[in-house]
Amino acid sequence: MNKEEWSAWIRAAMPESAAPTLPEGAVPGLRPRPAVVLFDVYGTLLAPTLGDLEAQVRDRASRDSFVATARHFGFSQEVGLRWAEDFYRIIEREHAACRAVGISRAEVVIERVWAELLGHSPGGGDGLDPKDVALYRELQANPVTAYAGAADALAWLRRSGVVLGLVSNAQFYTVPILEACLGASLEDLFDPQWIFFSFELGFAKPDPHFFRLVKTRALRSGLTAEQVLVVGNDPENDVEAARTHGLQAVLFEPGAVKPLGEDVIRIANFQTLWQAVAG
Repeated sequence: MNKEEWSAWIRAAMPESAAPTLPEGAVPGLRPRPAVVLFDVYGTLLAPTLGDLEAQVRDRASRDSFVATARHFGFSQEVGLRWAEDFYRIIEREHAACRAVGISRAEVVIERVWAELLGHSPGGGDGLDPKDVALYRELQANPVTAYAGAADALAWLRRSGVVLGLVSNAQFYTVPILEACLGASLEDLFDPQWIFFSFELGFAKPDPHFFRLVKTRALRSGLTAEQVLVVGNDPENDVEAARTHGLQAVLFEPGAVKPLGEDVIRIANFQTLWQAVAG
């Protein structure tokens, strides 16, 4: 599959309008002023239907997406239903193997999961690229759109001299989906050395190694941990995990307010974030 066909799939699955955020909110004080701002993807830059792969595993995402994918690629409904069972079984097998050696939150390589599924399907998935099947299934299960103001905030922060990056539980397909939703390539918005994707690391947030890597990057770049700000929607995966390593963190709450301690800094929209980082 070429990138143009991937792009067509993504555009067809995307909702037409941006996801709304709450229009108001107090501007928090950030001290020191962040030199680097790192964004979570699912639930922060993008409004997901189901969430990242970890959330889908936890909630046993709808079998319908597997059946639709099977039919699209010429397989029967029965094959799709079998995929729906085996998909999560393979992922849980990998997670268990990693826990046995001390990795608390392992990440899988999703195209390898699909290679195994296709290999046990009629015809062995002859001629199919597991990445194509993985992307198609993700788009059926979890269509996303950018939150209102996200792209403008990234552009403004970058113009103001703030280094931008990503800290996301992600898969390979996160990249083309995020680029389509933001209308720009990752290279145009983010510094490559500050992009931390779980599928490239082999473990996911909130594994303690994840933000340890971020802190180490800060120190090797001549910064303190406090000069790095993490923006995310998950109190455990983003805020608590980042603060454990001395990073600043704010909780992005575009909708309902989560019951948390008063020491958690919250923002409801991207305009508030601009103002907070600008100081």
